[in-house]
Amino acid sequence: MNTLTESAQDYLEAILVISQEKKVVRVKDIARYLKVKMPSVVAMIRNLAEKNLVRHEHYGYVELTEKGLREAKFIYERHKMLFNFFHNLLGIDATIAKEDACKIEHYLNPKTLEYILKFIQFVETCPEGEPLWLSSFYYFVKHGTRPEHCGKREKIEERVKMSSSTLNNLKVGQKGKVLKISAESGIKRRLLDMGIVPGVKIKVEKIAPLGDPMDILVKGYHLTLRKEEASCITVEVMK
Repeated sequence: MNTLTESAQDYLEAILVISQEKKVVRVKDIARYLKVKMPSVVAMIRNLAEKNLVRHEHYGYVELTEKGLREAKFIYERHKMLFNFFHNLLGIDATIAKEDACKIEHYLNPKTLEYILKFIQFVETCPEGEPLWLSSFYYFVKHGTRPEHCGKREKIEERVKMSSSTLNNLKVGQKGKVLKISAESGIKRRLLDMGIVPGVKIKVEKIAPLGDPMDILVKGYHLTLRKEEASCITVEVMK
């Protein structure tokens, strides 16, 4: 999003919403929608017009320009997705979800907001429907305890933990199944791009005399990792 103020964003969204309900948008409609006084609306409309975001004849109708429409749609969709996240995914009361969505969208770092929106899209478009972990979360919120299958998973994870190690500790010829990657974003992205993802099997082919670098085999491909990278990869040691 650009440098538009929180108030300016609210006005653009209001104009868009009102235009979807009425044929024309008047200053008094905006004032009523945002619960502000008419002079405040007139001043903001003048400001938005100077930015080529709206068109407005004196005491006439207010209309979004092509640029203003793009901005308004972006703001509206962002707001709607955050509302869906709070209400539909987390189960928060609709009134509270609406208020919080409006507040939080203005104060989050754009990058943080981008990741939240991508997470929402990921969950909402999941081809498997509602993920098991989300159903488990709903159960936890309602009962304050984990569902039975979570307990079973914890026991499995405990057994795995006992047989896990970071990749740099494996010896030549040993194999491991990737459990997780704990690294800063740059290294993590490089490893993922190499095909090193949770669940994939790795075989240690060769290790330099000082342990750096390490040659591994992943899905039939020979790859070379620095010791620093290998130490970020937790694997379940395979026998």
